[in-house]
Amino acid sequence: MYEHSTLCVNYTTYDLRREQDTINPRTRADIMVLSHETDGLRHPYWYARVIRIFHVNVRYYGDSSNAPSRDSQRMNVLFVRWFGRDTAHSAGFSARRLYRVGFLTEDDPDAFGFLDPDLVIRGVHLIPAFSEGRTPEYLGPSFVRPEEDQDEDWRTFDVNMFVDRDMFMRFRGGGVGHTISRQWNTFLQADCQELRENDETFEIETRGDDVEEGESDDDDASDQERSDSDNTSEGQDDSEDGDETDEEGSWTRTTTCTPKRGMERFRSQLYSLSFLRIY
Repeated sequence: MYEHSTLCVNYTTYDLRREQDTINPRTRADIMVLSHETDGLRHPYWYARVIRIFHVNVRYYGDSSNAPSRDSQRMNVLFVRWFGRDTAHSAGFSARRLYRVGFLTEDDPDAFGFLDPDLVIRGVHLIPAFSEGRTPEYLGPSFVRPEEDQDEDWRTFDVNMFVDRDMFMRFRGGGVGHTISRQWNTFLQADCQELRENDETFEIETRGDDVEEGESDDDDASDQERSDSDNTSEGQDDSEDGDETDEEGSWTRTTTCTPKRGMERFRSQLYSLSFLRIY
């Protein structure tokens, strides 16, 4: 058995470009694979954290009817720790929430496993739910965690669907280059269609603190000019926005928005950016 420090995953992006993710158990260890779920709560992907990367030389001896092989063959294998999806957490485009996952407990027989690297789609960016904190309940002291984690895990993680354009299309469906997940296109696009059909209006409030003493009137004037310029550039869609000031002097900005309008803004920003990857 031989251990490796990194794994390079080649994949085709939604626009038929070739890309590569480097999986490193110490720094970039989270991966996604195609799921085999078929129930009503199904999800197209499974998620795991790579603990170790190995290759072994295997020789097949066969059974009584087959002659044993004299030549050994190389077999690549990943030792992974699986994430479980929180099915009670409403997520997706229609719910306007990121999918949530967390480590399986150590008494679960599927908490750890071995995986063929050829099944890995690409790396995935998981955001710890900082508000929920960390816990040692999932697993006791183990080598699978870095020493700086002090034998604790984050309770849950959010799957970042917007880490780059390719990842966005893997959750939206319809990517030309995503042949491996093409069977899920109808399921994924139905979620987006439900978002467009429920095009309800909601309000977003943004609060700001009082202006600190000592700031000059020139700064206030320049801020007001920038605000006027921004409101003018937004056009007719922002004509319903308004600013209110409470008794304490802090301001509240109320913006009338719809999911459709928000998605249109996101698409315009998305395609104007160069290819972006964040870990």
